[in-house]
Amino acid sequence: MGLFDFLKRRRMPATIEDAIASQAADFVNAFSRPGAPIDGPKLDYSEDSLNLVDQVLQDFYQNQAQLPDDLHFVASAYVFETARRRFGGRYLRGDQDNPFVLVVGEPDCRIGVMVMGKIRGRTTNGPEDNIPFFFAGIAPLVERRKDATLE
Repeated sequence: MGLFDFLKRRRMPATIEDAIASQAADFVNAFSRPGAPIDGPKLDYSEDSLNLVDQVLQDFYQNQAQLPDDLHFVASAYVFETARRRFGGRYLRGDQDNPFVLVVGEPDCRIGVMVMGKIRGRTTNGPEDNIPFFFAGIAPLVERRKDATLE
């Protein structure tokens, strides 16, 4: 190991969009290994693939286990990127419960999609915070061009 090998580390992404896309890819890669608890190759950023995310979170809920911060972030990033690929949008900084917010629908409307609190809620509140159901709430708001916050 050379003295300056630390300089070869991955550079920080240029934008929040790039950073979240990179974290979403890390989620897919983590579950694409043999023996993963879900079928990682089916993580294709489709609405149906959110059932797999929900399944992972359900395991934490059933076992009353705390969701590790790194898994919380990459799972959130995957849901964010699934929404951004479908609806477009941009990320803004949020608050403590939702450090990032995806804003979709501009310029016709502004719909703030707050995924991170929902991901954490899914592991503590169980099926009432179902991720596919949450995601399904975005399209009607976009169609109605209604300013809203989905959390």
